[in-house]
Amino acid sequence: MELSSLYLPTELPWSSISVTVLCIYIAYFVVRIGFFHPKDEAPVRYEVPLPEQAKAGWSGKILEKPAIKIPGSSVIQCYNPATGQLLGNVNPATPDGIDRALARAAEAQQEWAKTTFTQRRKVLRTMLKFILDNQEDIATVACLDSGKTKVDAMLGEILVTVEKLQWTIKHGEKALRPERRPTNFLMMYKHNEVRWEPLGVLAACVPS
Repeated sequence: MELSSLYLPTELPWSSISVTVLCIYIAYFVVRIGFFHPKDEAPVRYEVPLPEQAKAGWSGKILEKPAIKIPGSSVIQCYNPATGQLLGNVNPATPDGIDRALARAAEAQQEWAKTTFTQRRKVLRTMLKFILDNQEDIATVACLDSGKTKVDAMLGEILVTVEKLQWTIKHGEKALRPERRPTNFLMMYKHNEVRWEPLGVLAACVPS
């Protein structure tokens, strides 16, 4: 018998291998965030209640004809596209409600603009730690909401978000520093500089 046959199955469970590789890769970030950061940027632990739908053993009603609209109602019906399970109903935001949310966000942004890069990295590290600590639950919620597979959710939701946060923590301050621009002989008495200023509150419609 060949030595390799003692250790390798004849058919590799590629989905399990993918999840394992992802977990190892994400564990790398867990180690980095846990041991390699300045003390004044240490993440803060916080908790968000897990939705009932994401808890083990939950089983929602299967809709015969899944749709986001309910006849005769303005309520939005949320369901799992992969299974048709009803997740719950939500009331759509009103124009006044959107205006109030934008006003609160604009007020918060003014305070955020006063923070230092050290304070901002602390917030980003806190978000990063929360995602890494709760990646399984977040992936489960993503699967319920979008109908994705667990591997797709880990790749498209967890890994992408972790990478973006990690890049911003590492390069954000440098990327936002003022930048010099060259001039010419006739304008040599001029000083050209690009400064990055926040635009304030932005809204986006992003498909899942």
